[in-house]
Amino acid sequence: MNASAVGFYFLLLIAISTGYDREVKLRFYHASFEKYTELPLNEADKMLHTSWYNPNRTTVIFCHGFTGFPTGPAVTGIITAYLEQEESNVALLNWEYLASSPTPGLATSYVNWAAPNARQLGARLVDTFSLLSDAGLDISKTHLIGHSLGAQIWGIAGFKLRQRGIQLPWITGVDPAAVGFETKAPSHKLSPASALYVDVIHTDPSKYGLRTSSGTVDFWANYRAIGPVRQPGCGNQPSPAFSPEDLCNHNRSWKLLADAIKYPGTIIGSYAKNYKVWKHYSKEERVAETLLLGKYNTNARPGNYYFVTNSESPYGLKTDGL
Repeated sequence: MNASAVGFYFLLLIAISTGYDREVKLRFYHASFEKYTELPLNEADKMLHTSWYNPNRTTVIFCHGFTGFPTGPAVTGIITAYLEQEESNVALLNWEYLASSPTPGLATSYVNWAAPNARQLGARLVDTFSLLSDAGLDISKTHLIGHSLGAQIWGIAGFKLRQRGIQLPWITGVDPAAVGFETKAPSHKLSPASALYVDVIHTDPSKYGLRTSSGTVDFWANYRAIGPVRQPGCGNQPSPAFSPEDLCNHNRSWKLLADAIKYPGTIIGSYAKNYKVWKHYSKEERVAETLLLGKYNTNARPGNYYFVTNSESPYGLKTDGL
């Protein structure tokens, strides 16, 4: 057995001993964040026969990233925003155990534990969605949202579902994780082939998020070509890896999406071939072709959309952000 295999099994043993509920589950929310039903993937179809499922509504399922958990800030922010909107069936893909950091070395845990688990889970979810579809879930009204590794999970699942003849309509990638995915083939990450419409929010391309376009449309918040991309309000001093300060740019992505839900029409991107072109656009050129963040639009022109924001919520500046 080689050293990397020994290391993986060592991490596995430590993770098992931490006391996590090891099973991946879907958490279904009943009108509030505190009221929910949680079921393992192979029993998730039971919820489609309860009052939770309204077939006239879109079903929104959020997936957290590395070290995420059901009461974490990203989950709380996105789930609460959709619950308050009162327009969707809302659920969470809870993979806390597989997304955890079983050792003090966060980078090692990401590379040897969470990222491989994300890839395997993405493939496994093909059976889950086939089960849900057979039980009555209207796939054409399904919106999958993933932050960081969560975006890559949905991307892999979507591609493999398509191979099985099931086309997901909409995946939103919220600063998809870069390490371990940037150079992978479309079948192994979030890509335009993952769903009919894939919109991606980039806020940390200098560190944790993808540096390249990965959707049907890609939104670039406060982008710059020279120097690291820093979101307004995020510091520029060195911080411990994966600390709140270190993750400020990466986490701004889900905060922008939450704001787009809470304050519709306030975050707008304008199309350009690339940032260099957009930077030299006149105001008239910037407002000529725009796209709202957080909206399903299969008629949108594929490509890159740029905008700037406030340093705190509400982040959107409407056309003043173009």
